[in-house]
Amino acid sequence: MRLSKMEWMWVAVAAGSIAGFGSWLQGEMNRAALARTQRETQDMRGTCAGMSAQDARMMDKGELWCGTVGAGRADSLARE
Repeated sequence: MRLSKMEWMWVAVAAGSIAGFGSWLQGEMNRAALARTQRETQDMRGTCAGMSAQDARMMDKGELWCGTVGAGRADSLARE
C-alpha cells in the first residue's frame, strides 16, 4: 500500500504537531521546575535563616518546620 502525496502531507503535519507539543510540554515542565526551585530557595533563605545542619536534616524528614506559627496553633502547642 502506497501513500499519496496528500497522505504524506497529513502524516508530516501530524508528526510535526506531536513533536511541537512535546517540545512545548517539556519547556513548561522545565519552567515549572525552575520556579519551584526558586520558591524553595527563597523560602529557605527568608524563613529559615541560621538553620543548623541538624535542623536542616530534621526539616527534610518533616520533623521540623520553620516560619511563623499562628496564635491559635501556638496556644494548642503550649497546652500539649
